[in-house]
Amino acid sequence: MRTYLGVTRGWRRAGAVLAAVVVALGGLTACSGGGDEKGSITYAGFGGTYEEAVKAALFDPYSKDADIKVLFDSSGSDVAKLVQMSKSGSMTLDLIDAEDSSLAQFMAADILQPIDSKSLDGFADPSAVTEHSVPWYTFSRNLYWNKDDVPGGVKSWADLFDTQRVPGKRGMVGLPWGILEGALIADGVPVDRLYPLDLNRAFAKLDTIRNDTIFFPSNGDLQNAISQGEIALGYGNLARIKSIAQSGAVPLEYTWEGAVLSVQQLVIPKGAPNESAAFDAIKYSLRPEAQKAIMDELGYTPSQQSVLDGLDADTRADLPGTPETASGETFRIDVEWWSANGADVLKRWQDWLNA
Repeated sequence: MRTYLGVTRGWRRAGAVLAAVVVALGGLTACSGGGDEKGSITYAGFGGTYEEAVKAALFDPYSKDADIKVLFDSSGSDVAKLVQMSKSGSMTLDLIDAEDSSLAQFMAADILQPIDSKSLDGFADPSAVTEHSVPWYTFSRNLYWNKDDVPGGVKSWADLFDTQRVPGKRGMVGLPWGILEGALIADGVPVDRLYPLDLNRAFAKLDTIRNDTIFFPSNGDLQNAISQGEIALGYGNLARIKSIAQSGAVPLEYTWEGAVLSVQQLVIPKGAPNESAAFDAIKYSLRPEAQKAIMDELGYTPSQQSVLDGLDADTRADLPGTPETASGETFRIDVEWWSANGADVLKRWQDWLNA
């Protein structure tokens, strides 16, 4: 078997991050922080091309219209750091970009400011709105395959776990949300009975593909491995999958069967220096022009029904969370379950990866 030394070293770093998250959920010591600039808000996202996209779609027009400066921080996915800042009373951020899994951890750590969501409406999925968060858009992680290596394609989670019929090296990011659920689906659990997750059953199923799977420390590492032809099939972020396919590096294909939906949320941390302006930015993100812009920039699904209603059928047919892309195995991460159980699951997941 080929050894992926860079991935192994990278996973050790990711394992340390997971460990820090687990500690954060249990309570952390204080850490230092900087001050706030008057007349500004600080947004915590993910840097890189994503930051460029959301800046163009939302924050540049918001900054101009509201006459307020928007500062950028790339620690949106560093849950441990953000929990530390809140617990120590040194919060310097006003607005945080959080996907379902991060939202669950923030809620468990009780670091989010309640949001007046009753003053907001028009959501395609009102159930996605919580007391502490407002849905901005929906994205997905999908099953994918290299057509040269898997000419028959991947049609379900069961295919991903069938190493006899569908041989090849699997590739996924080494985080448990979505993967544990997918393992249960592959083992015959109906989507509407996934939660509460049967962890013993899920990990037992994962054992069957362990020797055929690389769990990468980041989306970037997985993307590079797929592009270099080292991965035959797997599960990953749709935007990354599309980027590889469009680059022509490898003949990559994906399916909407078994897509895992995740709602990207905007949240305000407790102790935010400019809570009022942060809420104004959230309201601005729901404007039709901002919703359409983020879809054009990133290919993600708007949260506002009026914007969805204005899209043609071809556009909706390649967007996560629309009726056109729904399947019998499509599901959405249960934020409440992960909020209540995430710390214990992360510990068990890390132990399983390191065993």
